[in-house]
Amino acid sequence: EYLLYHPQLHRNTNKLRLGGSTTSSENPLSSWDTFINLSGDTLPIISAQRISQLFNPINGPLGKTNFVTSSSCATGLIPTSIFEFPKGTMKRSHYFQHGIPKKLSYVDTLSGEWKRNVETPIYFGSQWMALTHEFVDYVIRSMSHPNGLGNVLKETLVDTEVQMTDESFFATLLMNSPFKDTIPKLNSEDKSLVNYPSMQSLRYERMDENAPNAWDKWTSSNSLYDIPPKFKSVTDGEGPAKPWGPYFLGIYDLGDIKDSGALFIRKVSWSVDENLVRMLPVVLSEREEEGMLLEWDVLPDIRWPKNGVNVKKPWVWSQEE
Repeated sequence: EYLLYHPQLHRNTNKLRLGGSTTSSENPLSSWDTFINLSGDTLPIISAQRISQLFNPINGPLGKTNFVTSSSCATGLIPTSIFEFPKGTMKRSHYFQHGIPKKLSYVDTLSGEWKRNVETPIYFGSQWMALTHEFVDYVIRSMSHPNGLGNVLKETLVDTEVQMTDESFFATLLMNSPFKDTIPKLNSEDKSLVNYPSMQSLRYERMDENAPNAWDKWTSSNSLYDIPPKFKSVTDGEGPAKPWGPYFLGIYDLGDIKDSGALFIRKVSWSVDENLVRMLPVVLSEREEEGMLLEWDVLPDIRWPKNGVNVKKPWVWSQEE
């Protein structure tokens, strides 16, 4: 079973979605295998049952794997070391200009052994994760122990007055822990998963297409969905997407969603394109399953027209005369 954390569900009902059933959150670490955090604008591409099968720790191709990036990192589905970025870039200078130590001493909460003056590089990932029960338990113990790596890292950041986002904290903790070998194993050519080659992203989203990346290289993009005028009034005041994203997805993005092999997509809204919400998640028919098809195989290959799309409002003949 897997644990899905949804902020609105957790806040409003004090319930957690656990392997397809709703259970009390009083003891959320009692009987699950994988923690997946979701946002309210996320939609699954495949069914909850299929996700559970993929993350099965015994025979699932994604079992016993910790994902701390969705593929938006420069290195794909694995975290990016701070040393991957050129000197002088924001990601390096943010930490190094404050004199944050490059070596830490801490207690390995698994073995009880002291680790002294260990190189502890910073890593970058995503705020959207899929974590094993064992690693989550390690994080809790490491944060609870005064000399655990998690707490030492936290106190170091506080002492040096350096801010670190969750997408960097969990990636750094994972890559400097005994669980560093549980990150995804990727094919060298296309960065797809070795154990599940159809998957190149955990979560598909369009982001940072119209802004320079960490190497100051500008990237181009396809057309994107504009936000309809009534959007704010039907989304509790949510504003439109920022220029750098993430952008709202629609039916024209299906081709890229299909290519990604992702389990989830965001951002999605009925107010932007309800057709996409109607289509997902994909549930295979018995014939399709017998034909050894995957859910992504049956998604239509619909892409943005090369010349773009301009939506015309309905004709009002009285205004045309």
